[in-house]
This record gives sequence, structure tokens and C-alpha cells, in this order.
Amino acid sequence: MPLLRILLLALPLIELTSLILLGQEVGVGWTLLWVLFSGVVGLMLIQRNGWGMLQRLQQQMATNRSPFNVLKSGMWGVLAGVLIAFPGLVSDVLAIPCLIMALMHRGGGSGPDDQNGPRMYRRGEHTIIEGEWEAGQPTPADDDQRLNRP
Repeated sequence: MPLLRILLLALPLIELTSLILLGQEVGVGWTLLWVLFSGVVGLMLIQRNGWGMLQRLQQQMATNRSPFNVLKSGMWGVLAGVLIAFPGLVSDVLAIPCLIMALMHRGGGSGPDDQNGPRMYRRGEHTIIEGEWEAGQPTPADDDQRLNRP
């Protein structure tokens, strides 16, 4: 946990250092253009993935399908947009795997949405979740041992 805090505090300094080094190599104008361009692209990604995720989520819920894959792909896309919008080269590089994950999950894949996963049905005002249940008496191992304290 302390390592994560140190990394979060060091990230702005690393980003600033990378921008200074980029400015020395290619010039201040090109560096500012890169920062503005990446900010606009990041905001576009956040907007597109956010609204797209909400629309796909509504479609999934309307057809009584699990929204798990939609949320997963949308999360990676929004995270990539946030990282790209954050000025600096390190966050832009970290956004590339997030974009790849968003594109991989967009096509679907295994999860609760596949054919063998749980289903959710809505009849009237009640939600019915399909699952498996076995009748029988609970065994002593099934009892919650916290309730049997001396």
C-alpha cells in the first residue's frame, strides 16, 4: 500500500519530467501540440465509451441479458480515455494496454453473458434469477460457525 501511494505521488513528477525531455528533443511547440491533442483524444474516448456503454447497457437490460461484458469493455475504454487525457507521455503509454483490453472485450467473450452463464428474467414487478438449487438438510459444515461461539 505505501508503494502505491509513493507511485501516485511520483506520477506527476515523472510526467512533468517526460514532457520537459520531450520539449528539449522536439521543441516546446510540438510538445504543447501533443498535450492538447492527447487531451482532446482522451476526452473523446471518455465521451464515446461512456455514452456507448450506457446505450449498450440499456440494450442488454432490455433483452434480459447480463451487462457484465458491456461494463467490462466500457470500463477499460473510459480508463484509457482518462489516462490519455492526463498530460504526459507515461500515462499515454499506460493507456495503450487499456485500449487493447477495451477492444478485446468489445467483441464479447466468456462471462455471465455466454450461453451457460446465469440468466435474468423479469415478470411483472419481480426479478427472477435462474440458478441451481438442491433440496435437502444442511450439513454441519454448512452451518455458520460464528453463530455457535461459546
